[in-house]
Amino acid sequence: MYILKNDIYQNRKKIISFSLGGVAYTLLLTYFWTLFSDTFGQMLEFFPDAIKNFAGFGDDLSVTGFLNGEFMHLIGPLIIGAFGITIGSSSIATEESNKTIDQILSLSISRTRFYIEKYLALVFCVLLLAIIFAITLEIGSLVFNFDIGLINLFYAAFALFSFGLSTGSISFSIGAITGKRSIAASITAFIAITGYVFDSIYTVVDKLDFTKHVALHYYYNSNAVIQNGVNPFHSLVILVLILVSFIIGLYVFYQRDIKS
Repeated sequence: MYILKNDIYQNRKKIISFSLGGVAYTLLLTYFWTLFSDTFGQMLEFFPDAIKNFAGFGDDLSVTGFLNGEFMHLIGPLIIGAFGITIGSSSIATEESNKTIDQILSLSISRTRFYIEKYLALVFCVLLLAIIFAITLEIGSLVFNFDIGLINLFYAAFALFSFGLSTGSISFSIGAITGKRSIAASITAFIAITGYVFDSIYTVVDKLDFTKHVALHYYYNSNAVIQNGVNPFHSLVILVLILVSFIIGLYVFYQRDIKS
């Protein structure tokens, strides 16, 4: 498991920086809830329903309703999605661009093992950040004295993990196929951003309802996961996307010539 451990170590600065940013924002958000909890519903009344739906707010005026709009709908997936893309796009592509991949593969390490251990490092990093988000929300609830159930925290962590791993898997696969970090990152970022736009715009424009079916963000949180739990079908769609990305990336990486 040398490659797995080494990859996690090499990504330590990214893990720390994204974790610190996520913790700081999440704690600040939970503090804001203590300031606006009594007037949250009144504030939303100033906005039309279309705007509230676009921003991820529904009729639930509890703390989970607040967190769904302020955290789960945009900032949470933005942070963990960017984290997944950063780790995934650089995992194999950077080794190839730095011409270190030949040295590693010459140590009696097969391409398949190299690919799988690199991918497991991605899974670990994304899972770690999702857990940190959940722990931070729990700490915020204790410090600022509001109630959020452990099951809601589990839903939030699961949804964020699935979103981060899906973006990470796509960028990881493209990086393994092309050997280009910039291509992997830009294509996956386009998919993620387009998915957010499509998932938001269909709530405002009825004729564009069909766009939600090609939006990754829709399958991630259309069910307002932190409030209502996981949608099994949507989770299955994300799982299939992750598996397909993994398999295609492995197949092409195993077959193609690696630049040295």
